[in-house]
Amino acid sequence: MSVEANSRYSELINENTDNNEVSDPSSFTTLQKVEFEGEILTIDTNNWRHSRLLQIQIVSAYFVFILFGLNEQTVGTLIPKLQEHYHLSDLHVSFIFFCSVLGYLTMAFVNNQTHDKLGIRGVAVLGASAMCLGNLSASFKPPFLIFLICYFSNGVGLGALDASLNAWMGNLVDSNQLLGILHGCYGIGSLVSPSLITYLLEKPSSPWDWNTYYLLVASFGATVLVLVGYTFRFETPKKYKYMAQLRHQKSKENKLQDGADPNEVELDDINKTNFEIDEDDEEDEEHSATFAQAVKSPLIWGFAGILFIYVGGEVAFGAWLVTYLLRIKNWTYKASSHIATTFWFGLTVGRCALGFVTAHYFTTELMANLAYIVGSLLGYVLFWLLSFTQQVGLLFIIVFLTGAMVGPIFPTTIVASVNILPAKFQTVGIGFICALGGGGAAGIPFLIGLMADSSDGGLKAYPIMIIIIFAVLLVSWLVIMKKHTRGYKRNLI
Repeated sequence: MSVEANSRYSELINENTDNNEVSDPSSFTTLQKVEFEGEILTIDTNNWRHSRLLQIQIVSAYFVFILFGLNEQTVGTLIPKLQEHYHLSDLHVSFIFFCSVLGYLTMAFVNNQTHDKLGIRGVAVLGASAMCLGNLSASFKPPFLIFLICYFSNGVGLGALDASLNAWMGNLVDSNQLLGILHGCYGIGSLVSPSLITYLLEKPSSPWDWNTYYLLVASFGATVLVLVGYTFRFETPKKYKYMAQLRHQKSKENKLQDGADPNEVELDDINKTNFEIDEDDEEDEEHSATFAQAVKSPLIWGFAGILFIYVGGEVAFGAWLVTYLLRIKNWTYKASSHIATTFWFGLTVGRCALGFVTAHYFTTELMANLAYIVGSLLGYVLFWLLSFTQQVGLLFIIVFLTGAMVGPIFPTTIVASVNILPAKFQTVGIGFICALGGGGAAGIPFLIGLMADSSDGGLKAYPIMIIIIFAVLLVSWLVIMKKHTRGYKRNLI
């Protein structure tokens, strides 16, 4: 970026920083003020050790992901109850997942526009509000068509919050560990949901009806709405634009420090990610890529496809596990929900603990993810083989360990994409990756439902489907590694 272009906005007020340099937010120890396009912005450090506000924002994000887990595992656990109340086939149940993915995909296409117009705070409030509305409406036992609309609203909320918070946290110091814990909180919600639903619906005195649980989730969602609205109050649309400029400028300075030709920096960024944009786009002075530019990148589509496969396989295994054990293996409802809880417990432990392993014991996130994907695939194969035996205790152990291997794949993929994508494509690119990838949480469970509805024994192939999904994931990740291992570099911002 030229000096003339740089003069369009004020530099961060930092007495230790030259006005012609871009400040590194990780070096801040106090809140900084900057005037940008007529607005006074509050700029915080990206190092959680130095900011109480950032610590509270991180905790707020963790509560958001607990809400994710509570929400997404509700359908899987309530499938028998929903089928009884609405007289649904497996195919009809699958449309619940389908409507959720439509909500996710909607946010994938408008993610950049919503961030530009609303900022991170506005997107977070939008997402939490959509989830509150969806769950509150579902608590009234609406007609099934309205119930499907409720899950579309939930999908919009999940897509908005997932994309926004992953991109935001991926640029913080210690992103491996923070994202690991973030997605571990999703596991906590998923862990709590099956057992909590089972307890509330089957308790000896005054058991709940299935719809009352949605009111509980809506109440928690309202708390999250207030929390994110307050803690992210400084994340305005203009601050979003300013921080995108700051990251873009910092990225270019880092390239120049590494000896790159100043005239080739921008073009080099684009070539590295195979962006097929015209010459005018290559030479513009924008600091945040448009959605149209992002979707021309095979790399962004590659990461989105990887997360679509991964999240779809993970959620499909958890969502249909109870039904598979009930219908095919003749387990009790209580035992089936407990093994589902075991899977999510393993996933939670894996995400929280293995993020630190990734940061300290692997040279790159690419190698770490390879190990986790291989471990997950082996775990699913063992689950399939042991499901033919009476080794129930061993099956619980295998399911736990499989969950632990599955857990860190998502956050590790996000960190890898942050390190590979050029700065100007990170927000829109990672937002699209998360939103489209998160759509797998509905798309693949929907396909499992179609398979289950195809015949009385259709659900028997459910473990094999999960194995195939993770085998495809392994091949896809090997392709990413082959192309990007050589130039891979870990970044802090």
